[in-house]
Amino acid sequence: MVANGNGRILIVSSVSATSPTPFETTYGPSKAFGFSFAESLREELRGTGVTVTALLPGATNTKFHANAGMADTPIGKAMKNDRELVAKQGFDALMNDIDHVVGGDDATKQVVIENRKLTETVKAARHAAIARIGT
Repeated sequence: MVANGNGRILIVSSVSATSPTPFETTYGPSKAFGFSFAESLREELRGTGVTVTALLPGATNTKFHANAGMADTPIGKAMKNDRELVAKQGFDALMNDIDHVVGGDDATKQVVIENRKLTETVKAARHAAIARIGT
């Protein structure tokens, strides 16, 4: 892409990138890596014609929670964002050279805003309360 002077890269991260994720202990950090990687790569590629966008969806209507054995947790039972909406938001951000976008409804976007204000300890406890299997 750099040799051709153009291209677009969309990296799917997650709202979980903005908070500790107890009971999804490898998921959240891997999504935080993806978000940081996207922002770093975007800067490295500045001026080359290649853009990078990170998509941070919230809980989305997929089989994710069922496959993770979390269907009966509060987060597994909660309302989910429409996957077509999330995909469109990511695509639109990619095509408009936006560095990152929170995918989903206004409540999902509000979670990210709140996560900027809360301590890591508070965020970890909040996530544990909705992700613990058997709650």
